[in-house]
Amino acid sequence: MNSTKRLLCCGAAAFALHAGPALAEPVTLDVTAWKGNEAEPAGLPELIQKFESEHPDIKVELSYIGRLDTDTVIPPRLQGGDAPDVMMTDMPLVKIWGGAGLLKSLGQDNDWYGRIPADLSSALALGDANYIMPLEVIGMGNFVNMSLLNQVGVSEAPTTIDALKTTCGALADAGINPMIFTGGFSAPLFLIANGIEQSEAAPADLGVGDETFEANASFNAGIDLIRELQEARCFDPDQQAGLDPWSSALNEFTGGNFAMMPQGAWNISAFSQVEGLDYVFAPIPSSKDTGVALDLFAIGWSIAARSTLQEEAQVFVDWFAKPENLQVMLDAEAAYSPFDDGASGSPDLAAPYDAARANGGIINYPFALLQWPKSLEGEIWDSLTGFLLDTSKSNKDVLERWDWAVEDAR
Repeated sequence: MNSTKRLLCCGAAAFALHAGPALAEPVTLDVTAWKGNEAEPAGLPELIQKFESEHPDIKVELSYIGRLDTDTVIPPRLQGGDAPDVMMTDMPLVKIWGGAGLLKSLGQDNDWYGRIPADLSSALALGDANYIMPLEVIGMGNFVNMSLLNQVGVSEAPTTIDALKTTCGALADAGINPMIFTGGFSAPLFLIANGIEQSEAAPADLGVGDETFEANASFNAGIDLIRELQEARCFDPDQQAGLDPWSSALNEFTGGNFAMMPQGAWNISAFSQVEGLDYVFAPIPSSKDTGVALDLFAIGWSIAARSTLQEEAQVFVDWFAKPENLQVMLDAEAAYSPFDDGASGSPDLAAPYDAARANGGIINYPFALLQWPKSLEGEIWDSLTGFLLDTSKSNKDVLERWDWAVEDAR
């Protein structure tokens, strides 16, 4: 009997030793993102390979899900039993999912949270909870074809309104189209940047209706300024009506048919592949010498509340916050670090925009930080598209529509 017991014990021990490695096999994190594919790699394939080499007990399965699809594909998984472990998110998603209890609070006592500038960290928080580890800030400014400017004797991208008007006049005199200024994106960037820069009201107060756009002197002056740009021949309204800001406008700029275009730095990678295109990325011209560096908080990582691998997911998220790892993404995206170390992946051609940021010209894009309701963005685009076709419309005709959109969103 004792011999039998000894044999059973030895057999169990041998089985345990044999089974041990199987129990220690790597776990697999389910990660979703709207970057990481061939079109927008964002350094993710390289970073995931590095993460796995440094954490052999964790494997990462990255699934590409487009941003628009994320709105519909991910919520059923978060609410059911198939939640991803880590998801790429932005603040509109965080507001909905975090508010519904579908995300894990990442806390405010980790190493990276204390490195977020105060104005950004307060905007990222929902009450006392923080549901997102920020990854990047992307600039929105003015693309300037320096070859065309040099043809008319202009050697620097304009950063002030006066310099912009002078440059537009010189270009128009030479038969060169000065500026793409579509109501669907470029004109709104210009007006938002200039409106906020001089406004006494905080963006958040305008976004909840405590202050109105219609009564705001700065935004009224911004619309007047658009009329002045038209008089300075910066843009032809009829031309703008036929341009799609996400396709044909980009092609017109890269084709050398326009000298300037307010747009986002996410275009830098593609524009830099165009042979012979000599351009810089500069701030949006404004009343201040710096111009406006209109910063867009873009993306971050969030962890699902129902993830069964929350510890491993936290390791993954924290790893991306390390400067040497985040730099890979910043370089790939021509983006800026959301942390206070001032790290950047912007190329030399973005030096004018960098200078504006360094000299106090930063304004945060209010929609990205939920300071303005999402529905207002579409209303701004629509109202300015109509205004550019008929700039005799009153400022009230434009701005009261913005206030109505804010009221409807409350």
